[in-house]
Amino acid sequence: MSRLSVLGYAGLIPFITLPLLYLYPFYLSADQTLELYSFYSALILGFMAGVLWPVLHSNAVKPLKNQRLALVAVTFPVLSIFTLLLASEYFLPAQACLYVLLRLAEYRSGINRQYQTQYRALRNHLTVVVCISHLLLYYLLTAAG
Repeated sequence: MSRLSVLGYAGLIPFITLPLLYLYPFYLSADQTLELYSFYSALILGFMAGVLWPVLHSNAVKPLKNQRLALVAVTFPVLSIFTLLLASEYFLPAQACLYVLLRLAEYRSGINRQYQTQYRALRNHLTVVVCISHLLLYYLLTAAG
């Protein structure tokens, strides 16, 4: 397993452990756990969108398309933060959608072809687990409320 894969899968630890801590709070309250999860999720989405920048600044993408894609890359974390601030009750499902939309944007723009095959597979695996985590935590939150 490459270092990149190890780092990617290690990044999933909070997406797995925080929903468990939400269910079984022993150090943080359920509200604190949800807040930490939300902030971590927004941060990681921003990081994932930020990974697009080196590809955008390579010679592989045409300048006009590059400008549109740069705007798209910035849009994901901005929407994430706005959702967290203005519609927090819908943050988890909205965030899951943003992760999927980010992957779709990578496919449609051709950026995905610039990634190595292993990295594409890693991004797919990480996105699936993160989306399931968000939807599961949303289910737990709505079932409890």
